[in-house]
Amino acid sequence: MIARLLGGQRLLGMLITMLCLLGIAAYSTMPRQEDPNFPERAGMITVSYPGASADTVERLIVRPLSDELLQVEELEVSRATARTGVAIVRLRLNQTIYDTDAAWDRVRQAMERARQEYPDDVGRMILDDRLVSTPTVVLAVSGSPSVVELSGVAERLKNVLADLPGLSRIELGGDVDEQITLALDDAALYRLGISPARVLDTLAQRNQTIPGGFVVSEGRRLSVLPNSEFADIDAIRATPIQLPDGSQVPLAAAADVWRGPVEPRQPESWFDGERVVLLSLYMETDSTDAIRFGQGVRARLATLRDEFAPYDLREMFFQPDKVEARLDGLAWSLVLSVLIIVAVVFTGMGLRMGLLVASILPMVAMISVGLYDFGGGVLHQIAVIGMVISLGILIDNAIVIVENIQSNLDQGMQRVEALTRSIRELAGPLGASTGTTLAAFAPLLLSKGNTADFTRGVPVMIMLTLSVSYLLAISVVPLLAARFLKPRAKVRADALAGLSSFLGRLVARRPGVLMLTGAVLVVVSLLMTPFMKQQFFPNADRPRVVVELFMPEGTDQLRTGEVAAQLEQAIRSQPQTLEVHRFVGYSGPSFYYNLTRAPQAPNRARLVVRTPQLADTAPLTGWIREYVAGQLPELDVTVGILGQGPPRAAPVEVRVFNASDELRDQAVLQVYDALRHTEGTVDVRHDLDLGVPSIGIVVDDASAARYGISRSDVAQSLYGQSFGIVAEQYRQEDDPIPLVLRSREGTQLSLSRLLSINIYNNVGEAVPLSAIASVDTSWQPAARYLRNGVRVGTVTANLLPGYSFSQALQGLDAETALKPLPAGTRLELGGDAEGSGKANTAILTTAPIGIMLLLFFLILQFNSYRRVLIILLTVPLAAVGIIPGLVLSGSPFGFQSLLGVIALVGVVVNNAIVLLDVVDRQLGLGDRIRDAVRQAVEERTRPILLTTATTVAGLLPLAYSSSTLWPPMAWAIISGLLASTVLTLLVVPAVCTLVIRTPAAEVQEVAA
Repeated sequence: MIARLLGGQRLLGMLITMLCLLGIAAYSTMPRQEDPNFPERAGMITVSYPGASADTVERLIVRPLSDELLQVEELEVSRATARTGVAIVRLRLNQTIYDTDAAWDRVRQAMERARQEYPDDVGRMILDDRLVSTPTVVLAVSGSPSVVELSGVAERLKNVLADLPGLSRIELGGDVDEQITLALDDAALYRLGISPARVLDTLAQRNQTIPGGFVVSEGRRLSVLPNSEFADIDAIRATPIQLPDGSQVPLAAAADVWRGPVEPRQPESWFDGERVVLLSLYMETDSTDAIRFGQGVRARLATLRDEFAPYDLREMFFQPDKVEARLDGLAWSLVLSVLIIVAVVFTGMGLRMGLLVASILPMVAMISVGLYDFGGGVLHQIAVIGMVISLGILIDNAIVIVENIQSNLDQGMQRVEALTRSIRELAGPLGASTGTTLAAFAPLLLSKGNTADFTRGVPVMIMLTLSVSYLLAISVVPLLAARFLKPRAKVRADALAGLSSFLGRLVARRPGVLMLTGAVLVVVSLLMTPFMKQQFFPNADRPRVVVELFMPEGTDQLRTGEVAAQLEQAIRSQPQTLEVHRFVGYSGPSFYYNLTRAPQAPNRARLVVRTPQLADTAPLTGWIREYVAGQLPELDVTVGILGQGPPRAAPVEVRVFNASDELRDQAVLQVYDALRHTEGTVDVRHDLDLGVPSIGIVVDDASAARYGISRSDVAQSLYGQSFGIVAEQYRQEDDPIPLVLRSREGTQLSLSRLLSINIYNNVGEAVPLSAIASVDTSWQPAARYLRNGVRVGTVTANLLPGYSFSQALQGLDAETALKPLPAGTRLELGGDAEGSGKANTAILTTAPIGIMLLLFFLILQFNSYRRVLIILLTVPLAAVGIIPGLVLSGSPFGFQSLLGVIALVGVVVNNAIVLLDVVDRQLGLGDRIRDAVRQAVEERTRPILLTTATTVAGLLPLAYSSSTLWPPMAWAIISGLLASTVLTLLVVPAVCTLVIRTPAAEVQEVAA
């Protein structure tokens, strides 16, 4: 193999050059985005059942649907909300599902089975299975007081932008549909002697699409177009209605006719105080560069602004700018890490050896990027972070190889002999050490779920770069070292050499003391665990405050909008406020990847506030809470900044189950009260409601029968008076516009006016409602909540800065221990506790594979159980630095810290492998164990310390970065590596002096 390597130097050089060029080309062309994409595992079913109460919707819609959905094995959970007239079921697929299209097809089949059990008057049932998607660009169209006009402009702009390269789809938001309202005058109908049914029949007969055929004239077909449809609004007003005496009057005599927005109100959007219609542009995922896509959008808008004048086309949210800023920042961190690492290498190894070791960095980086792009990878912050983590680790192999070759040259060997001996001695140990690092990251690579999907770029990039670095370290680096290194006439004794000698003597003389010290430090470190805060993922570093507004159930959207506007005006008075966007009736576009898209509801709104800096968000959130508590007591808000990691409703979420509705409500209030009194919690809210007042119209069947009226006649009349009945469609526009027949007041109809309306029988006679019915007022539940078909109550809470979900749950446990919950109550945790548990479970599920691979490489290299156990001893030694480091730095232990621990395990195991390899080599030469250990420490201290220094130095830019996502990981690696390196150089050799006695040659024959 070595002979082939020497003979194929030119071929190897050309191959490396071509791979580097491939990497450069890939970097300039590969797709870019800020964060990874999640599979479409979230969906929402909406079923309309006009006129049904929340209890009726639960009984007739939600329960049959839940029973069918339980049979869909791919579904993890269904969360149903039953409200008056509508059922909303939010679905989440199992996190192990990646073929989501097939899973959603099974959900649709379950929906069709459930439909067979529904009453005939149930309305549309719609499934939206694209809730996870995040728009790349959100545009706002303004410039007119008419939202109908803006909606038309937005539709036209959508058509113009439809051919943008890389565009997946465009969705409108805050737009309105139109209707033509026929507001009947009840008194005029009664005076003229006509009924609403007569108007409906006349409109249906007048507005028909009837073909007139064609005639042939001079060999050409001429179409005959009968005037059978309404041509304009005036034609509708002039529609003749026949009276009982045979005469006719125009429809305008009995109804006002106008064209306007549909009623009731649709969701509304405001751009910094101005009413707008939004266009959310979604790009093709995993194949489109977000930066280039944004440039294309801006270039297209620049050519369209004059065409769309006087309307304004503005950017509300522009993700490509964030992608460019994030990747540029990480690129500079990468460059800074490289420079620091190079400086450390030059300082520790000298100019000539340092240059050889540093040369591997750009080669590994370029080749890895090229292979990553070839495999379909997307350049995002997770992948770049993986490369940053691997920088200090990947040159470990090169350091050991170069040090060994230089040592051989210093001993008088020829260049080829020095190269040959180094490769033969080190290819196996370095391969084992690289393999153990790959094994450490294998569980993270193989695990499934949202968290694994978000962080998978880290193990992919680390495993790729380490594999490339190992191949280069045993091929390219030895060739370069043999060519450029020279024997040193006199090896200078530097500080590292003196330290190596001191540590070697210490290990040989005091092994028992060192082992006892290591054990004490491990115990002390573990005792600090209770002081370590837990956090799943930190908040984002964007200077935006998101305010979720919840009015009481049953609140009309008009009132919700008024309260939201009042709060917006108050927020504008604060100096930290730069810009405020308001969304009423819905949660607006999901402009950030982990924002949850809530279903439309008239009682909710969202404000998005932009501040100058991230530090300005904390005082603003506190002020908003105080203002709402003092000025808007009916309003329930949650205020916070954007988060990181998989989407969740709140950091703290507690689901309460109990078979008894009364006991469940009592338990919900207890949990709510306990969390409110827990230190660190804020915005605590529950989903219980007081109900909504309802007006029951009790029909006297006997009296109604005397007039020839049925209950359905009464219900249809009442519905027609408020919401209205679709009579026909106006088909002269691009989209048909419904003609809605209703009273003048519509939903603003007063109670006294409602009770005085007339009900018409089959012959058109008017009967006052009060003559056949009475009124019964009552309170009805505003909403019912079910989880997987079981009623549930939910309590959520946000956290103040510096507090973790574990602290909040500890406070809840303490409160419930003092005051137990009602019998039969079961609590289920959501939020960060659930996400963290699932992420840890996913890793533990694949951990046996990683452990198996780790043991495989170790036994393959050493063929000794004793040596494997000694090497695994380095893992608890890492805890000596990790736990105190996180506690002292104030960093919580979360998933990022877990990534750091995994990376740390790979590094410290590598150190132990190269150390133990020298021990075996010296034993094979006939040295005593203590002499072998001393020689191993003296020989390996420099490369081990250099690896530690380069790894720590490479992570310093991340540790001190402004990002909130990566400092905990960086500090976990830095603190753990600093402590474990010292202990590895001392405790591991000390254990060897007591455990190992057999020379290496005998070890290879019979495993210890």
